[in-house]
Amino acid sequence: MNSKQQNPETNPDIISKSDSESTPETISDVVDESISDAASEVNSETTDEVIEELAEYANSENESEEDEEDDVYSLEKCLNCGTELNGIYCHNCGQHITDHAMTVKQFILSYLDNTFLWDPQHLKTIWKLISRPGLLTKEYIAGKFVSQVQPLKLNMFLVVVFLTLFVFLGSDQRLNNTMKEITHDEMVFSSLQLEGISADEDYMKKIKNSPRDTVKIIAPIHLTKEYPHIISAKDIIFDSEGDVHDKWVAIVPHVFIEEEILKLDNDGCYRFNTEVGIAAEDVELFDAIAEQMSSLAKQYFPIFLLLTAPLLAFSLRLVQFRKRRSFFTHFIFSMHYIAFVELVIIIIYLIHHFFQPSLSLLNDVFAICSCVYFAIAFRRVYGTSWFRSVTKSLVSSLIYYMICLLIFMALVFIACVIVAAKLEFEA
Repeated sequence: MNSKQQNPETNPDIISKSDSESTPETISDVVDESISDAASEVNSETTDEVIEELAEYANSENESEEDEEDDVYSLEKCLNCGTELNGIYCHNCGQHITDHAMTVKQFILSYLDNTFLWDPQHLKTIWKLISRPGLLTKEYIAGKFVSQVQPLKLNMFLVVVFLTLFVFLGSDQRLNNTMKEITHDEMVFSSLQLEGISADEDYMKKIKNSPRDTVKIIAPIHLTKEYPHIISAKDIIFDSEGDVHDKWVAIVPHVFIEEEILKLDNDGCYRFNTEVGIAAEDVELFDAIAEQMSSLAKQYFPIFLLLTAPLLAFSLRLVQFRKRRSFFTHFIFSMHYIAFVELVIIIIYLIHHFFQPSLSLLNDVFAICSCVYFAIAFRRVYGTSWFRSVTKSLVSSLIYYMICLLIFMALVFIACVIVAAKLEFEA
């Protein structure tokens, strides 16, 4: 026998072959080999105990894995109806998949979502509504519903914000005062005074017998056209073109100076005195109507504004009659535009509440913002040129606001009827 072949230490081929044969390929081979070695070293009774312990350990591991799989499987079922799901919503009942053990934050957000129509996308949608006019409408018409808050839900959210501001900022008295500011405005009050004077025959006789004075006056210049038999203009110093602050040289009855219907101001010009009670009854009636209108506006204005969406959609349909656009497209455009108008009204109200600028300035800001926004949104949604967009948006706005004006006149009529009924009941 060759000693080189029989001695593995001197034969590298035998060593390599032995090592390769002794190296296990899998983990299961390691376990089997360990069990075999253990069984060869102990007696048969000990071997049975070791095998039994290993089997029990394997069974316990399998049971824990099955329990975990069952837990995961249960989370994939709807907790409301038990239907198996592939997504985050149940296709059977529509419930969102969530663990029944909610956190406080999740509970509050769920409450806000159900009660106040809160949606985490509100801020994103509002920002897109402001920054890119018409984009929300275009995306919604294209079928992108989930990426934005639904138009009706967005409007209802802004209505809730609008009413909340009225409640927490004490708007009843402020709104009444705002309406009274209109009736006590120099332009309105001067017209009421001259109308009351012209209707009083005794006072008109006094004016007829009174000498005339030439004075500088600050008042609406149009009074000379409406009441030429009472006041006339000799020279116009400054014409504000519709504003109350016209400055002119007037020829007035001397009795106006004596009875302080015209009162000298610090700037050397006369103004109509709002403290004179010639038109007190008319002003009182106007104040009562204004108070009733403020009450109606507080209760119904946000809803009224939302209900005018079909009217705006109708006006859009008229100016786009040649293009085959569905009424639904016009309606969604109207909902988004009214949402913008509601947002602007909320911002203007906050500015007026905290900073109290002039109402005429706020009205101008509102008119400019609404008109510019309408034209830009119109161009983006309907794809027309700038000229057609501006023209058609102005025509559509004109039709819409004329219809709203008719509704507003009906609201004034209702307020007058309510005030007349109250005065008759008090009498």
